Amino acid sequence: MKTLRAPSILVLAMFMTLSPLAGQTESEEEEKVFPTEVSDPPYEVGDLIVETGHYIDRGEELPSINFRIVQGKVEVFWIDSDGLVVEPESKKGSVRFTGSVRGRSFFTLRMNPNGSGLVGGPGNVLTPHIFNVILAMEEAESEKTVSFSFRYTPSLDEITVPEIPVVEDAEE
Repeated sequence: MKTLRAPSILVLAMFMTLSPLAGQTESEEEEKVFPTEVSDPPYEVGDLIVETGHYIDRGEELPSINFRIVQGKVEVFWIDSDGLVVEPESKKGSVRFTGSVRGRSFFTLRMNPNGSGLVGGPGNVLTPHIFNVILAMEEAESEKTVSFSFRYTPSLDEITVPEIPVVEDAEE
């Protein structure tokens, strides 16, 4: 029995020594760095971007999907609860406009060059932006196609600068 107690005491001592280190790593990972200003295009993962377009809310656990038309180009970004761009969940997709559409009514979506979202092309979406949208994307993990439909109106083209979170110093 005495020989079994020594190893168990050693294991317990090692566990108690390493436990605080494991807790520190988790808290360090949870700390988020917030940008101090709104980013300019082209956007990258972690950027705070202007609010425009249609946001598809998918619940608290998942990032929302931001569908926007900027300078005649379709863009799709995944946005977390803090308004920051996160890694895209799809690498390709398509968008179809229905209703009174001028010009092209179908665009393929592909990963943008810096990997922060999807971009449509070739061609431009002509104004006025008043139509129904059918957005279909292939999930990267399951290769299942998910689709969303919504109404896009000119008011969604308006740009709003998001509020930048104020980070208070711990010393104050």
